[in-house]
Amino acid sequence: MFTWSASSAAGIILLTAFDPARADEESRAGQRAVDSAARPAGTAGGRSGAVRGSVGEAASGTIGTAAVPAPTEVPAPAAVPTPTAPAYRIHEVRPDAPASAIALTIDDGPHPVWTPRLLEVLRVNRVAATFSVVGAQAAANPELVRRIVAEGHTLCNHTMTHPQPFSRRTPDQIRVEMAHAQSAIVDAGAEPPRLFRAPGGDWSPAVLEAASGLGMTSLGWDVDPRDWARPGTESIRQSLGGARPGDILLCHDGGGNRAQTVAALQQVLPMLRARGLSFIPL
Repeated sequence: MFTWSASSAAGIILLTAFDPARADEESRAGQRAVDSAARPAGTAGGRSGAVRGSVGEAASGTIGTAAVPAPTEVPAPAAVPTPTAPAYRIHEVRPDAPASAIALTIDDGPHPVWTPRLLEVLRVNRVAATFSVVGAQAAANPELVRRIVAEGHTLCNHTMTHPQPFSRRTPDQIRVEMAHAQSAIVDAGAEPPRLFRAPGGDWSPAVLEAASGLGMTSLGWDVDPRDWARPGTESIRQSLGGARPGDILLCHDGGGNRAQTVAALQQVLPMLRARGLSFIPL
């Protein structure tokens, strides 16, 4: 499982591995670290209500460090009305979407190995997706942020450091995570995202309010193959293969080895298109 900690003195973000059994301890440590950037019990964000730990997935060893420049001040767009829940269906986000539309969302990157492989699968199958980008990853891989946009996909803000449990942060900490991610994505060469997804789908009134205050629509999902847990290519394929019109699908390009996700999408995307479903970016 990966987590990020920030150091205000050094101006860097460090990606380290940790034992999932120590998640609460690491969350408290991460909160103290992010406090230097100026940082309520909630409900979970997939329909199942299960809080997921994708970026904090178990792994061995330290991945490395990424120097993150001081965030650019990004003017917040006009606030959107605060919802009582994130959007779980396509037409809550895209009322203009065709009746046959489904949406593929890909979280926790960009990753220098898995994001290019997934982009190639999407290109071959003529699928436009929405990438939920972690700000620290955008700062480390700005060329991939630009490539994602250049290839016709859209971006979603997925916080700066993917802290968990996210809803337990203070309102100021929650807003800082969102605002710094916006800055990192803009610094990487993209427009500020208009969508926000909470880490692990961990929603609360404070999270929803912060997102709307920054002009972002909160985005959930309703098809979760739990690919972050690496359940096997066939399990992921079967889960995604049950998608119906209007569904928002969840997959991952960051947080660990995503070979199963790549293999499953290679199989299931042409199957879904053959059923008459059309993929749209959100």
